[in-house]
Amino acid sequence: MSDELQGTPLVSVVIPTYNEQDRIRTCLTSIFAQQTSHRFEVIVVDSSKDDTPEIVRDEFPDVNCIHREQQTYAAEARNIGIEKASGTIVAFIDADCVADTNWINAVAELEGRDYVAVGGAIALNSPTTIAGAALFGIEFSEYGRGSPSREIRWLPSCNLAVKRSALLQHGDFPTHMQASEDMLFTRQLMQRSGKSLFFDPQMRIHHSNQNNPAGLRDKLATLGYWSGRSRATGLIPGGFLLRYPFVIPLLVPYRLMHIMARLLLQSRDTRLVATALLGWPLMTYALAGWARAFYRGVRSVSEKTD
Repeated sequence: MSDELQGTPLVSVVIPTYNEQDRIRTCLTSIFAQQTSHRFEVIVVDSSKDDTPEIVRDEFPDVNCIHREQQTYAAEARNIGIEKASGTIVAFIDADCVADTNWINAVAELEGRDYVAVGGAIALNSPTTIAGAALFGIEFSEYGRGSPSREIRWLPSCNLAVKRSALLQHGDFPTHMQASEDMLFTRQLMQRSGKSLFFDPQMRIHHSNQNNPAGLRDKLATLGYWSGRSRATGLIPGGFLLRYPFVIPLLVPYRLMHIMARLLLQSRDTRLVATALLGWPLMTYALAGWARAFYRGVRSVSEKTD
């Protein structure tokens, strides 16, 4: 066991997994290849039906692998990891991500910062197909490697660090959401703690995502629906869409314009930018599907309140 894994950790890394046998090895290898003197622990909360838990236990014996027989969605899995964490900072990364070698060092910077949580830059790790570039742009263009450090409105959970004291005091991930739970979670942390969220481009990961049109469609249908439902909480901007759902189609050109601008100005991946520009018709079509699902999510909330 290396020195970084002995004693009380500064950082607890929590990774939720479900059927990730093809990617968990790469993710964990990147964590244990960190160039850091900070002590850290790694907690994997798994509910896989494949060989994921065997890979973790056999190849990464220093990992605390918690296996559950029933499928456990990411929000609940992260909450279980929080309960087991002993670090001053709890860092979240997903099994389809690879951390840069300085990731733990960047996470550890949160200890001396007056923020409740910090998120970092996300780059595309998987082959850049048009569908993959479209999905990545829609999900993560706000968190490009060229984006400036700044206070931010919310953070994704695939690259997130939170002070454990804030988690214990202000609550955990909302388990009633199957997507967009990280938006609610980070907004809730900010509101309850009175502290801001911060984006640090030096806290870098590479993310793998869907690279085919069917995967793009299904992913955005899920994201759109739960993003629509999240507006009912009052924590996420856009609550007026519950009263004026006819405005929702206008989100398509609005989001397309902002995504393309961010990719052009803030992405350092020229192949990603070129592929996204080439595939703008597919991105427009994908955003239209997202908007339809968003509308269904908004309507599902409105029907319950009528």
